[in-house]
Amino acid sequence: MRKICYGTSSDRGEKFRSRILSVVETCKKRKLSPITVISTIIAGVVGKCDYPDVFGLTSA
Repeated sequence: MRKICYGTSSDRGEKFRSRILSVVETCKKRKLSPITVISTIIAGVVGKCDYPDVFGLTSA
């Protein structure tokens, strides 16, 4: 069995945790609300829309 690290006991859980923390840290650097950004991403996925440009990377 895998050692539990930060509340995850699987590789899948660890990948999820690291991705969420990456989004949160990016939001902090860009002075954005992590909850708003993650909610926007989830709404896009659930609505089967194009990936939302939450960080303004494609805006000119």
